[in-house]
Amino acid sequence: MAVEREKIYECEVKRRRVKVGGGYEPFWKVKTVAEALVDADTEMRCKDCFGEVKILGRNGKTATVAYVEHKSSADSEYCANGMLFKKATDGREARPSAKPVE
Repeated sequence: MAVEREKIYECEVKRRRVKVGGGYEPFWKVKTVAEALVDADTEMRCKDCFGEVKILGRNGKTATVAYVEHKSSADSEYCANGMLFKKATDGREARPSAKPVE
């Protein structure tokens, strides 16, 4: 029996831009996971709850698409994009991660 996996195909990646007064400032940009891997982005988070994610499915096999899933099951339980949130039947509300990636 196959285990059902949470598959999220978009995430936020940390980028930096030039500040008006000089120097750089960080900001988060939404990208597909495939784009983030091509661009060699290393800092990623969930675009909905801002929680920590891990990258999966990037082994290069034919017809596979890279995706991320929440590292924390607590994030998945309360993220609008989380598999555990979607399966819940108790009427819970989506909320940000208790430990967001800054």
